[in-house]
Amino acid sequence: MLSNKTQNLILAIVLAGAFLVSLLYSFYFKIPPAVDARAYDNIAWNIVSGNGYRETLDTSLQNDNAIIRVGPGYEVFLAVIYYIFGHHYEAVWITQALLMVLSAGLVFLITREIFKSRWNYFIGIVAALLIGFSPDLITMQGMLMTETLGAFLIVLTGYLFCRYYNAKEKSWISALSLGLAIGAATLVRTPAAFLFFPITIYFFAFKNFKHFLLIIIIIAALFTPWIIRNYQVYGVFMPTNAAAGFNLLTGNHPGASGEQGNFSVLDRYSPGLSGIQINKHATDDAIKFIFSNPLEFLKLTIYRTSIYFSFARPTGFWFHLHGWSKATTLVSSAVYSVLLFIFGFWGIWQIKNLESPEKKLAKFFLAMLVMMPLAIVGIIIETRYRMLAYPLFAVFAGYGLSEFLARRISWKPTFYLAALLILNTSFDILRNLGRIMERINSL
Repeated sequence: MLSNKTQNLILAIVLAGAFLVSLLYSFYFKIPPAVDARAYDNIAWNIVSGNGYRETLDTSLQNDNAIIRVGPGYEVFLAVIYYIFGHHYEAVWITQALLMVLSAGLVFLITREIFKSRWNYFIGIVAALLIGFSPDLITMQGMLMTETLGAFLIVLTGYLFCRYYNAKEKSWISALSLGLAIGAATLVRTPAAFLFFPITIYFFAFKNFKHFLLIIIIIAALFTPWIIRNYQVYGVFMPTNAAAGFNLLTGNHPGASGEQGNFSVLDRYSPGLSGIQINKHATDDAIKFIFSNPLEFLKLTIYRTSIYFSFARPTGFWFHLHGWSKATTLVSSAVYSVLLFIFGFWGIWQIKNLESPEKKLAKFFLAMLVMMPLAIVGIIIETRYRMLAYPLFAVFAGYGLSEFLARRISWKPTFYLAALLILNTSFDILRNLGRIMERINSL
């Protein structure tokens, strides 16, 4: 049994190591903003420069593409960094490395909140390692992308909910903090709004309506300035952004694969239309396709779900990776997904062994995890979209690995679980064999 001092030292070393690795990665590759990252960068700098929330200055605000980008939370986050430190990517890399460390620390703390009677230090440190040294998350934090901040705010929401759930005295401050976290997470990554569903069920189940009302008020207060701004600019009610229709149609149209591919929504409509107008047309066309082809939509949703949990979808095909760096990233990312999903699902299966109060909290936390794929499997899937669920999976993976090593296992469900995940990966590989071979040959 390790002493508290030794445990704290090990955790400090893990978190410091995660920060150092993330920082070294960012400063070694010095990845220039491209595509989405370039758009976020431009929007943030325009905010700081006094030009408002816009991507370019060579078109009217109504026709600017900023509103069709995921946001506005991440762009405001970048703008705050640029306002304080100037237009320097180094400041973003350092801040995002810190967010990685905080995410790893939070999953450690969450394991203590959920698995109280069966908790041991191994559970928490494994969960922290899976986030702090995730090859996927390390890659993303080296870019100007939304995943690092989004994952942090989602795991922060999970931690605050667990703390609130376990507190003997439910405080207004705790409810307020939970509202701020889920509101901020949604402004950064819209799928985080789905976390509101299990949280709502909890507050209604325990009849704590006053604190639930406070959470709604806090979320409304966060969104109101942005809603007012969008109504003044576009004349429509828009609580987040106009990316939903673009993503929905990209994943649901004749010939769709459920992934991005080479499909372009912008090419389908007149260049004279604004992003708001295209978003509406794209949403209408996608909904029309879904209701006209329900079986095709079901098939695409199955494909997307398969992709989400496939081991054959590693991170590594980014433009800054070549040769050994690409191969190393691909292999480590694939191995990481195997560990995360197999032990994560095993930990979920082992919820049945928890004591009653802990089991209820674990089920609420599982519901929060389920919300992450549920929010996007009907729309479009890319590997990076599943990274928002990684911290939640890591909590169960730490518990699952601990139970596995303690030999508290049932071989039949273990076999079925591993076989199901392997069969799903095989299905994904066979369905996309040509594309996979093309990417392997590119190495």
